[in-house]
Amino acid sequence: MATKMLSSFEIRGFRAFDHLKLTGLGRVNLIVGKNNVGKSSLLEALWVYVNQGSPNVLWSLLADRNESESLSSLRFPERTAEEIGSQLLAMRYLFHGRRESLVKQMFSLGPIDNEKDRLEVQCSTITITDIDTSEGGEDVLALFIKAGKESPLVVRLDRSFARRLREPFSLQEKKNVFVSANGLSSVEINQYWDNVALGALENDVLESLRIIDPRIERVTLVAKLKSSRERIPIVKISDFDQPLPLRSLGEGMNRIFGIALALVNAKGGILLMDEIESGLHYSIQENVWDFIFQTAKRLDIQVFATTHSWDCVTGFAQAANKSVEKGALIRLENKKGKIAVIPFDEKELAIAAREQIEVR
Repeated sequence: MATKMLSSFEIRGFRAFDHLKLTGLGRVNLIVGKNNVGKSSLLEALWVYVNQGSPNVLWSLLADRNESESLSSLRFPERTAEEIGSQLLAMRYLFHGRRESLVKQMFSLGPIDNEKDRLEVQCSTITITDIDTSEGGEDVLALFIKAGKESPLVVRLDRSFARRLREPFSLQEKKNVFVSANGLSSVEINQYWDNVALGALENDVLESLRIIDPRIERVTLVAKLKSSRERIPIVKISDFDQPLPLRSLGEGMNRIFGIALALVNAKGGILLMDEIESGLHYSIQENVWDFIFQTAKRLDIQVFATTHSWDCVTGFAQAANKSVEKGALIRLENKKGKIAVIPFDEKELAIAAREQIEVR
């Protein structure tokens, strides 16, 4: 199931979504709405989809929301099978309704009316036969992960699942990138920088920093301490002899550095960004969106971002109006416990219409 630009996306049974359909998606898509309407869950659904239901990704979503303790610290055989099984029941948070029983729960994700590119994740029981005895087998819970027409991947929700999570999830092998509301981790920053340093894409990162401070001449990563593996970004500016920590120039500079790194590392894939406006002053919103639209087109990236900010929406609208690439504005709203795509009200629609962008 290759990554390609989505013109539509349908969610059935995932987290807060019983059934949601998005149509008319563009190159760059901005998702708006109040708290607790599923904006982050929509990004998570897309992340699960582009990673073909990876068990590592499924569990990381739970861990990021503190919905279950991490299994990475498990020590075998100290923890019993019952303890592991109880912990793995946290998987119910990924299914709509969060029912206590995982049996027969299922969610599906993918383009509308395109079965060959859909992802289905279902929980059921399988029987494990003990070949050393003549006794009947043991029933255990398992995830059936089916991507398109491929045969389902069967993942047992027991000790073997915990071991599977110890396998590293390599950033180098992925062309799709997810940026949480907290920004990139130090590990991600180091990895993504190493992917572009001294190459053509490094110039894109520099140009993004110059949106805030045109004096930026160079940027690189250095060890935080001589004895530390952690690295931090530093910059050289035109009117100062010594390099400066990037963060010393303000949180906005640090945020746009992360946005640019994530964007160029998503070349040929999909970029997902939660609360993109965080740390960015309203006065540069249009310029940031100009950069995103232009870079996404040149590097063949589809972007999905969320925001709470109307300044961010306005900047997006202004940038979309200038771009040859389509921008789609999506609003989610909770209507009596059901999440739906809702048209903008008259005032908001007038602004969007004036900027000539499509709203969803």
